[in-house]
Amino acid sequence: MNKLYLLIFSIFLICLLAIGSIFLIPINIILSSLSKNSDLEIEYSYVEGNIFAGKILDLYYEDIYVGDFNYENEFSLSDMQIKFVSIDERNIEGTVTKKLTDISDNGTFALRDFSMSSVVSTDFIKYVDVNLDIEEMEIIDSQCTKIIGILEISSQEIDEKLIGKLGCYENNMISAVLFDKKNKELGNIAFSNSQARVNISTKTIADKRVQLLTDYISFTIDF
Repeated sequence: MNKLYLLIFSIFLICLLAIGSIFLIPINIILSSLSKNSDLEIEYSYVEGNIFAGKILDLYYEDIYVGDFNYENEFSLSDMQIKFVSIDERNIEGTVTKKLTDISDNGTFALRDFSMSSVVSTDFIKYVDVNLDIEEMEIIDSQCTKIIGILEISSQEIDEKLIGKLGCYENNMISAVLFDKKNKELGNIAFSNSQARVNISTKTIADKRVQLLTDYISFTIDF
């Protein structure tokens, strides 16, 4: 399971599990009971609030760190919406929508208005800004079936911003080909397993010495 999906799924699961309980019961009591009476590998250091709104810190799912988040839930006759915002340094926010007709199916939901940003450095490029924006993403049976979104990469050491449209592919992989404003292909990114793998053509770098050393610069991102 790639880490992007894992991040979304774990936040969604925390909120979904509490629906069957009385709405105003503190969320820490609900999660403590679930941890003791289920096989779910959920860990956290601190939690407060209830099913409507709250905060969870140092969230781990299956021993993978997810982060610190505020959450807010909204309910209608047809679905529930879980809005989450990171309160650590990782700049993550979005909304998970779950149809009430599929409430028992944890592997089916939709993601909307999701954004994530990160800054990474390599031996050849310093301070690379990576921005991910997903307008809509559908997960059915734990598989990405539809995604509308873009990924942008920029840096003072790159001649111009690179942009790619995201797509769902085999083995639950999400990837994008990166183009410049002239629609020239200059790299790609793929989300798989627990990381995002980025390849950028050295043609984007002003320092021609780098082009003599390698055709592409590759690095990984832990979101």
